[in-house]
Amino acid sequence: MQKLKRLGSAVASAVVGVAALGMFGGGEAAAQGKQLTLCWAAWDPANALVELGKDFTKQSGIEMKYEFVPWTSYADR
Repeated sequence: MQKLKRLGSAVASAVVGVAALGMFGGGEAAAQGKQLTLCWAAWDPANALVELGKDFTKQSGIEMKYEFVPWTSYADR
């Protein structure tokens, strides 16, 4: 459970960091039509990324796309 909390915290920090880059890089007007793709391991905590991504898109105007890769091939990806 402790690892899950740290992972959630790290993911939230990463999303906030990317959002800050979007805001300081010209704001929502400059972000229109842009898209980020996030590749992550396919497991239950990855679903939280989708929810965080909704907030990120609302704040930055940058659409999020996700590629969830099974753990067995995550290192290859």
